[in-house]
Amino acid sequence: MASALARRTILLALTGYSAALAFILLVPWGAIPTSGASRTAELAARLGAPAWALEPARWEFACNALILMPVSMLGSLIWQRTTWKDWTAYAFVIAGTVELVQGLLLPERSATFADVVANTLGGLGGALAVEVGLTVLGRRRTPF
Repeated sequence: MASALARRTILLALTGYSAALAFILLVPWGAIPTSGASRTAELAARLGAPAWALEPARWEFACNALILMPVSMLGSLIWQRTTWKDWTAYAFVIAGTVELVQGLLLPERSATFADVVANTLGGLGGALAVEVGLTVLGRRRTPF
């Protein structure tokens, strides 16, 4: 059955991405996330991104938003009864939990409210992208 295969594939992608994301977000030292943001900024600069967009605080905020988008996108495809409101709330809880762990248990990491806001916006953005995509394609949201 095609939909069962699609569901398993999406679930596998979500599981793999979530494991990699958990590693990046909860690794005790800050070098991995910092180097990832720096490398993507360098790539964006080479591709012609404007200087104002490459300012470190803006770039870090954008990366923090983008990093959670795949979770809500893939999740929205698997659990189609969840809404963008649900995924925004889930992203907020995930981001808050990660920042709490970073702040309380990982002394080399920094916990910030800006990261919670960015991650929450990323969760919203991913879910909205699926909603818009399904609407444009004229597909009803029905479970697999």
